[in-house]
Amino acid sequence: MDYKKLFYSDAVQHTANYICEIARECWTLQLNDSTGFSITSRIGDTDAIIVDKSGTGFRRNIITPEDLILIDVNGNLLFKPENSENPRLAPVNVVIQLEGYKACDKLGGGIHWHDPWTNAFAAKGLTIEPFTLQSKLLGDVQCAIVDDRKEKKFMKDNNIDVKVPTGLHSRPDVYYVMKQAGEKSAKFIKERTDELDKHGIVVTHFEHGLTAWGRSVEEAFDNAYRSVRNAQASLFTKLLEIE
Repeated sequence: MDYKKLFYSDAVQHTANYICEIARECWTLQLNDSTGFSITSRIGDTDAIIVDKSGTGFRRNIITPEDLILIDVNGNLLFKPENSENPRLAPVNVVIQLEGYKACDKLGGGIHWHDPWTNAFAAKGLTIEPFTLQSKLLGDVQCAIVDDRKEKKFMKDNNIDVKVPTGLHSRPDVYYVMKQAGEKSAKFIKERTDELDKHGIVVTHFEHGLTAWGRSVEEAFDNAYRSVRNAQASLFTKLLEIE
């Protein structure tokens, strides 16, 4: 397939512009900061996934389609715009989204960010239970328990050799951890595939952040945002318990 032609097709450029719009909105809504963000969308019936490049948060999520690339579901590079001033590849946290795509072909879009509300639960390794009406449509936001420091130490102590896919911007040890978080998240998805005809799914990664999927990137964002608002409401109720 001619991936350059695919990237610059009207349909993919429309998706690319929409992804850039969502990314900027995430920054405006203070859903993410410079510590981590990624957004993806499957491209029709192809094997291509469009994704932002690493470092989006450092640019306050102000990106253009030239800041996006095409990768496959295994993270291998398919196409990168030649005239882009940004030399980076996809952020390694996108591996979690890719594992979700492998687990269920109904999922068509994904998003990852580090908001403080859902991260409060993730830092404790806790499931975010539905509290608000809207969140009850999505169900539990489960936490994939993968300890970053322990797993990196295990990898080093056991001389585990890891090869990072060609489309990802990362060190092997970071990829090793994210791959495990993705596989645990995929397990949650497989256990709940009956729900995915109606909505997507949201998970957190221990001490890391939120990842959401949907049948489209728009639905993925909506699922993630609902989860944030649910976490806010749940945490705010603790103030009502203070005498």
